[in-house]
Amino acid sequence: MRILVLAKAVPALDRLVFDPVRRTVDRSVAELFLNPFDQRALRVGIDLRRDGDRVLVASLGPPAAVGPLREAMAVGADRAILVTDPAFAGSDTLATSRALAGVVRAVDPQVVLVGAWTTDSETGQVGPELAALLGWPVATVARSLEWDPARSGIEVVCDTADGWAGWHLPLPAVVSVGEKIAKPLRPDPAALAGVADAAIDRWSAEQLGVPVEAVGLRGSPTIVVAVQEAAVARTPVVVADGEISTRVERAVRALAPRLRARVPVPPLPPVPGEVTDGSEVAVLVTGPDGTLLGGTVGAVAEVRRALPGHWASVVWVGAPPTEADRFRLAGAGARAGYLDESAEPRVDPDRAVAALEGLLRERPRLAGLILAADPFGREVAGALAARNALGLTGDAIGLHLDVDGTIVWTKPSFGGRTVATIRSRTRPSVATARPGVFAVPPPTPDRTGFVWHTLEPTRRPSRRTPRGSGREVGDVPELDAFDVIVAVGMGVGGPDGIARLAPTLRRWGAGLAATRRVVDAGWVPRQRQVGLTGHLLAPRLAILLGVSGSVNHAVGWRRAGAVLAVNRDPAAPVFQDVDVGIVGEIDAVLPALVGPIAAALGR
Repeated sequence: MRILVLAKAVPALDRLVFDPVRRTVDRSVAELFLNPFDQRALRVGIDLRRDGDRVLVASLGPPAAVGPLREAMAVGADRAILVTDPAFAGSDTLATSRALAGVVRAVDPQVVLVGAWTTDSETGQVGPELAALLGWPVATVARSLEWDPARSGIEVVCDTADGWAGWHLPLPAVVSVGEKIAKPLRPDPAALAGVADAAIDRWSAEQLGVPVEAVGLRGSPTIVVAVQEAAVARTPVVVADGEISTRVERAVRALAPRLRARVPVPPLPPVPGEVTDGSEVAVLVTGPDGTLLGGTVGAVAEVRRALPGHWASVVWVGAPPTEADRFRLAGAGARAGYLDESAEPRVDPDRAVAALEGLLRERPRLAGLILAADPFGREVAGALAARNALGLTGDAIGLHLDVDGTIVWTKPSFGGRTVATIRSRTRPSVATARPGVFAVPPPTPDRTGFVWHTLEPTRRPSRRTPRGSGREVGDVPELDAFDVIVAVGMGVGGPDGIARLAPTLRRWGAGLAATRRVVDAGWVPRQRQVGLTGHLLAPRLAILLGVSGSVNHAVGWRRAGAVLAVNRDPAAPVFQDVDVGIVGEIDAVLPALVGPIAAALGR
């Protein structure tokens, strides 16, 4: 049995330098290391290995990536391959997936493992795109993985937006792994010293047999047209001296202007006078449970707000929509809906892809397509893009029209330190957008003449078998439904400390969020994680309790109206990325803070 792990060498985010003149990120000053999610994939591959099996690691990257591959060999990989060639320079995720598909065909593995994300681009697209190119079944954001009894397939449990889903995948198969599946292996210095650079195989595009016109800038359906530094417009005020009551009073006074400076939700502009097929942008508004994803309603409205002359339609795959669903979507600006309904409560991603391909046949001049950037949406978008050679932008946080009327997208990269502007060379231009990133307008009367049209998807038999699913967040509203969010870090003290926050959350009308370390500890469900691999939120107020302030977590609050942090360490990095900080023990500060914050919020 051959197990292939695909790993990317990425730069350390805290050592990147942004060049404001050239508007590029200088990667050369930062040492490369294996992407943390790919490190977990390697650990899983080694754990799966049985007598006679081989674990191979392959990386597409520059010659400097040989160092990280030496580490992979040092922790137990049987072979490492560096695919490096100037022809691959500038490859987007689809061009990268085409090159990696060449590696897979050359190696002929039974299982391909890859990290769900990379820390530099954060797209989550390569796994599903690669599987679609190979025609293999795929499971994404796996939290556990094991052989079936006959080793003819694998049993996978994956994270979903609200819980988990289980799948049986026959071999060969592709699996992308998430954070929770395993801890990375660290190389022993002696073992690392024993792996020479010459031990790493090097392959070129010619050796892979990959056409050069299908990879690199030439073969990429998306191009980066600009990169800008994502500067945070915050001037931290940190209160460290005086009695607790005095610190709280000063902090709330400093916070008040930010709370008053609320940005109203922009109204919807008038419906375009002339509606054409070429100005339509569709939004997939349902998820794996076949019901409306509330966060997608904002995307419908954003089409009207951000794209003059364009109009929004929606795609519904799942249980029959209600009249309330139709009213909500029409009130957000949708002019039409495309329906693939079923009594089946769960929606397989393959079915969603088939429905969207039906839409592409019916609306060949569709300008754009938006899906939610959750595990389901990323998998559907990746498969659709690969099968139809479409440009795909992951985790979009904005969209607008270029000078020639083409849709361009903005997305965070390098841990939120930069924002990239992406343009697609294809029609439609496809993007996934984080749920809640676009403001939801207040309901408006339905004046759009909204009607449903039935889709005729081409069904493909699914090669994977469902093994059940479950929710883990109960009946708690999604985080983007709250205008106040309290995020807890390890400094909160554990589950008991979180439980004591319940009365405060009720008083403030706040939602509970957490850092990755808190989620990894099992104190809070993964669906409450904020940051690079969690939610990007825009509440009126975020209050961070015992949060140390890693770069990856701070990304999640860049769009918050105001951010307040409480931490006992005056040197905590969190105080660099907030509006107001209070130095002190949480148990001492919080009782004094509850009333003043409630008053400042008008509650």
